[in-house]
Amino acid sequence: MKTPIPDLTIGDLVVTGDRLGLYCDACGRFRYMKTDGLPGSLNINGIATRLTCIRCWSEDVATRPVRRDARTGYG
Repeated sequence: MKTPIPDLTIGDLVVTGDRLGLYCDACGRFRYMKTDGLPGSLNINGIATRLTCIRCWSEDVATRPVRRDARTGYG
């Protein structure tokens, strides 16, 4: 089973400059998610419970904070 990141919110990601990533445990697909329209108080673990993987339609997905690389800007 996935180990959730405890109590991180969208607001926490904004403060630290991290991005929100979505990872599918079934097929390995990873993508970044836009957080612009999401409330700052929204817990990032709760987001994954309402999503499925667009590639394989699995519900076994997890959201993760992704730290930006200072040189390239990518996680």
